[in-house]
Amino acid sequence: MRQFIWTAIIAVMFGTACSAEQEKKAEPTYFSAQFTVADSVDQTGDYSGFRILVFNRANASAAADTVFYGVTDTTGFVEGVFTLESEGAFPAQITRNGVNLGSFRLLLAWGDTVKVEGEFPDLESTYTVDSKEARAMKKYERVNSGHLRAERFIIAGQVADSLIPVELQKWVDLYWGVHNDQKGTFASKFALESMVDLLNRYDQAQMFEKLNQSFDEELAFGLAITRGKEYVASREGLDATVAYLDSVKSLTREESIHRAIEKSIIKLHYDSAQVEEARELFSDYESEYIKEGEEAPFWYKNMRFELNYLAPGMALPAFEIETTAGDTVSNESMMGTAYVLEFTLMANQLYQQQYDEATVIYQLYNPQGLEYLTIPFDQSTNTIIAFFQERDRFWELAEPPSFNKQDFVEDFNVQYFPTRILVDKQGNIVRKFVGEEFDDMIPAITRTLTN
Repeated sequence: MRQFIWTAIIAVMFGTACSAEQEKKAEPTYFSAQFTVADSVDQTGDYSGFRILVFNRANASAAADTVFYGVTDTTGFVEGVFTLESEGAFPAQITRNGVNLGSFRLLLAWGDTVKVEGEFPDLESTYTVDSKEARAMKKYERVNSGHLRAERFIIAGQVADSLIPVELQKWVDLYWGVHNDQKGTFASKFALESMVDLLNRYDQAQMFEKLNQSFDEELAFGLAITRGKEYVASREGLDATVAYLDSVKSLTREESIHRAIEKSIIKLHYDSAQVEEARELFSDYESEYIKEGEEAPFWYKNMRFELNYLAPGMALPAFEIETTAGDTVSNESMMGTAYVLEFTLMANQLYQQQYDEATVIYQLYNPQGLEYLTIPFDQSTNTIIAFFQERDRFWELAEPPSFNKQDFVEDFNVQYFPTRILVDKQGNIVRKFVGEEFDDMIPAITRTLTN
């Protein structure tokens, strides 16, 4: 019942926030800059000719779009007004007489007033920015640096165990204060995310409650799709999680958020082995958002492949490799055995972080019948050798020359490392785990071996 009360209250708040957000997007941004030159370098007092360019670039290879361009007068002053397509961090460059004198990044927001000052030649130490965003960011950074310092003291054992919850709650309250006091700024978003991440570690019930008070901030929707979804799923199961995401979806008319939530619900059904329901929802998504003749987005193509060829309950695609021990292993030879088929780069940082836990999983479940097989994609065998010079190896590894990497990429849709597939004794897929989804593997293994 409380969920529906929250939904009703938040809907009113968010409806007001939506109209305010639309008005905010139409507000122009005022920009000014004042540059001078130290007397030790130039005593003329003429500070004209400094050219400042603020630009935007979608990616490294894209052409730059000019946001602002101006040239200082004799006093070193320049100003202008522009309307942003979107808020964000924008690179800026200062030149004079064709010489690049410095570059920096500016946080620009709709309706803000941004004032930049600096003195040459020591621009790095004299450069200042005054704006609503800059002032808010300073408050967030003070709180965040204090929290990180406190975390170091806790890790070092310098805070009594009984005082740790009190200490952490203090930083939760400070983040929450920045979030509420600096509404509409990047600092408010960062504070909300930092607070949610902190509470997710030590007080998830409070995390969920505060998250559901924050839907006047668009970032909260993304956090609901991740942290909120995980909280409900771990306690109440699939149906309650879908209901929660549907209630979140009802709070906004923003199409991008609707799409993200619908994708999350499809993935929930897929991961829960409710493949037919996932296919029906995927078909609805396809009808609603995929336009004929347009390039389909990666997520859509990836999920379509998974549903058609790698869904839970389907037979694992055929493979055959030779292990470093000289044995030939295939899907046929593994029939009658539950196993994890793992694709990775040994140089992958996430895989290295997860390796110790994978070892524990293997040692725990191998006596119960679980096998493990790793397919390394590293270009150099030296990388593989170096990996195991620092670690023990407990299961078989494919000999790199014995398989075609591209075949595995295409047949098993390997897009990220590490990717793992849990296979049951009948040779059918239980579930595919990509990256951080590794944390979900233990309950899936337990169910597979029990069944």
